Amino acid sequence: MSEAKEKAAAAAAVPETPYREVALQIYVNLAARVYGSPAAPDAKRPDPKVLAAMCFKMAEAFEAAEKETDRAKAINEARNKAAVKLDEVDLSSVINATKK
Repeated sequence: MSEAKEKAAAAAAVPETPYREVALQIYVNLAARVYGSPAAPDAKRPDPKVLAAMCFKMAEAFEAAEKETDRAKAINEARNKAAVKLDEVDLSSVINATKK
């Protein structure tokens, strides 16, 4: 298998996640600005791999900040209140009933 086919197969194996989609959107927008706009001849543009790594870090920061919003905290509180905590459930009456 050629190197290009191996890379294509590896890229196809990466699952689509919201985290990856956010990073991709950031990358496309930044790349369009960085590489699409005319710059001074002596201006140095970043390596595309470095730009991609930065986009993943920004997507990670976005997701972390999103979890700290008031809305996310309220949703987590509601889930915790609605959740059944098995360590707090008293099953002694069920166990005693089956022993008789």
